[in-house]
Amino acid sequence: MTTHVAHKKILIVLFLVAFGFTSCKNNDKEGKTSKPGLIFRLALEMKPETKIWEVANLFREELQKASPEHGIEQGEIVVDFYDQGSIGTERQLLEACSFGVVEVVQVNSAVVTTIEPSYAILNLPYLFVDKEHHQKVLNGPTGKEMLNMLSKHDLQGLGFYSAGFRSMFFTYPKDRPCASTPEEFKGLKIRVMESPTMINTINAMGASASPLPFSELYQGIKTGVVDGAENSVKVFASYRYQEAGCNCFSLTEHSADQHVLIVNQKWLNDLEPKYRNRIKEVASAITPKYNAIWDATSKEAMEYVEQNSVRVQEVDKTAFMESVTPVYDEFFEIYPNVSRALFNQIKND
Repeated sequence: MTTHVAHKKILIVLFLVAFGFTSCKNNDKEGKTSKPGLIFRLALEMKPETKIWEVANLFREELQKASPEHGIEQGEIVVDFYDQGSIGTERQLLEACSFGVVEVVQVNSAVVTTIEPSYAILNLPYLFVDKEHHQKVLNGPTGKEMLNMLSKHDLQGLGFYSAGFRSMFFTYPKDRPCASTPEEFKGLKIRVMESPTMINTINAMGASASPLPFSELYQGIKTGVVDGAENSVKVFASYRYQEAGCNCFSLTEHSADQHVLIVNQKWLNDLEPKYRNRIKEVASAITPKYNAIWDATSKEAMEYVEQNSVRVQEVDKTAFMESVTPVYDEFFEIYPNVSRALFNQIKND
């Protein structure tokens, strides 16, 4: 038995134990058992406060509603919901989805690079001009092309969802202005995801990139393993990183962030057409509602940060843009099979 096959079997057993098959029946308030037409599992690692969680939540809520045009009644679709990493990290969930253990997952696009290198292009620094450009790419032909790339991995992307732009937050001497240039970031250990592109970006911007599991970040900041991290203001506020010691938030906005809803391809293709079409429709339809939630709560998060004695620092992005120029050449050396045409397509969208 190969190591890969053995690992696959172990993973499947672990997930089946976690699920316990308790979700195979849906009990109503009277204790009776109903038989929905479709029951499936939806899993993610994020918690509600992050608001990127709302992608999966809206997807679930809409699917469980009646859809007369599809001939679907209220409660005919039941979504068993597993959030806050209750059954695994994003990497584990993505792998479980490819094996068909979990039908639908929500993960950060950076995690998808572990199976599809082309997704790493989305994390290139200063790739997107602004929020409008980011949305246009994610929700247009280029985004659809990238969602379909997952078919070679027995998966299908359902949709991209913007999580804004990532900036740097960290612990810094109170008697000094927050770091705002590449030179001032030297010596700061900044947590990043295990993505070569994101590691190279932070290093090029002057700091020292330190890959660390997200679940270990808070304690890592508190104990000095890292000085800070890079993420959206919403994530900062949700996890209250000021309580771990972060007192600076520099608005580098160096990289766009996005999550993806991904489904096991065989499972999707084997569904009755009405269910398959409804799932695809809802994945697209939730985008405006999700964007409104994200925008409103991001504004609230920034107010929260400022009210909790965290210094918010504007930066001149010109120096950072110049500093990350080598990252583009390094990217295509690391990922020689990623199309430069895709890069140009995104830049020109």
